[in-house]
Amino acid sequence: MKYIVLLGDGMADHPLESCGGWTAIEAAHTPNMDRIAASGCSGLFCPVPEGMPPGSDVGNLSVFGYDPRTFFSGRAAIEAASQGITLGGDEVAFRCNLVCLEQGVMRDFTSGHITTEEARILVQSLNQALTDRFPIVLHAGVSYRHTGVIKASDAGSVDQLAATECEPPHNITGREYAPWLPKGPAAALLRELMEASEPVLREHPVNEKRVEAGNLPATSLWPWGQGRALSLESYRDRFGLSGAVISAVDLVKGIGVCAGLDVVDVPGATGWIDTNYEGKVDAARRALEHGDFVYIHVEAPDEASHQGNVELKIRAIEQFDERIVGPFLEYQAAHPETRLLAAPDHFTLISTKTHAGGPVPFAMCGPGIERDEVASYSEKAAAAGGILVARGHELLHHFIHENPLSVNTLRRA
Repeated sequence: MKYIVLLGDGMADHPLESCGGWTAIEAAHTPNMDRIAASGCSGLFCPVPEGMPPGSDVGNLSVFGYDPRTFFSGRAAIEAASQGITLGGDEVAFRCNLVCLEQGVMRDFTSGHITTEEARILVQSLNQALTDRFPIVLHAGVSYRHTGVIKASDAGSVDQLAATECEPPHNITGREYAPWLPKGPAAALLRELMEASEPVLREHPVNEKRVEAGNLPATSLWPWGQGRALSLESYRDRFGLSGAVISAVDLVKGIGVCAGLDVVDVPGATGWIDTNYEGKVDAARRALEHGDFVYIHVEAPDEASHQGNVELKIRAIEQFDERIVGPFLEYQAAHPETRLLAAPDHFTLISTKTHAGGPVPFAMCGPGIERDEVASYSEKAAAAGGILVARGHELLHHFIHENPLSVNTLRRA
């Protein structure tokens, strides 16, 4: 049996007036996800446990089959694992965005989706300018997403760094950022670091060229998502499976690294709507030649939601359906011993431009999965199916281990 998880990050939403009371999924043309729902079963699951932050870190851990209440140690530590960074016991990783701050407002948490090549040059310059003054080493990631490692012995204790309140910058798009600057034990250090980054970036040739070309500059570092090293039971030991993870973002790749899965880097995978969809599909097909499991993650619906752009979110969902889900239905037709699971990791709301908790829709099909009466894929259709997997991390266990998988089994979950 082959098991394929198709993850549209942040696809789920609340009904929108601009869509005539529909959600973005309902407004989108999604014949392939509809086909999964119609040929298998559909329902709701809760990837974010009550009381935990509704982020992609927590949500994806759940979809991978790990209980975040047991395993979650902070987003940046997961991303550090993807980058090959080994954290010592006295080190804490921070996600460090390159953001565009303008007139006291968080203009753009992506700095206009700055390119990876431009960002690497900026991060190199920031390291040269800042590491003599601050106990941090920056590691370049993809686009605006980077990792900083702070040695606690030079900046207070590990507990003090971990306890500092740092707001994700995508939560405050278009809002005054001053109330959301770091607070708590290590706040002074982080604020000084942010301030020191600004003249380095302001005078940098990369930013000068971006402005000349009509693009937003990166004006500051924004640290957040701090955490200690993550330890996970391997997929081989937990599920008896080998496989691969395919994503543009270090967060998801880092979970794969910690789970002992192969992480496949796809040229042109950007974490945006211009990502290399076909390259991801091809990489997954190759991985399935020698593995049992593949997890394909697409970031674009989440990014569009953070911009509050419903038309772009609908387009991102349609691209996911057409260029990711569709090819794997074709794969399933050619390889009948294949199960497919399509889902988001959390809500990302157009109305607030940020994440929210709550049950989100899934659909799965394949041999041994009992068919229910749901004929399309959406939040409302999934709710009508009567299935609620309250402990979201258990969905993956049912998807893999239950054979046959009955609707009643999921309704009891």
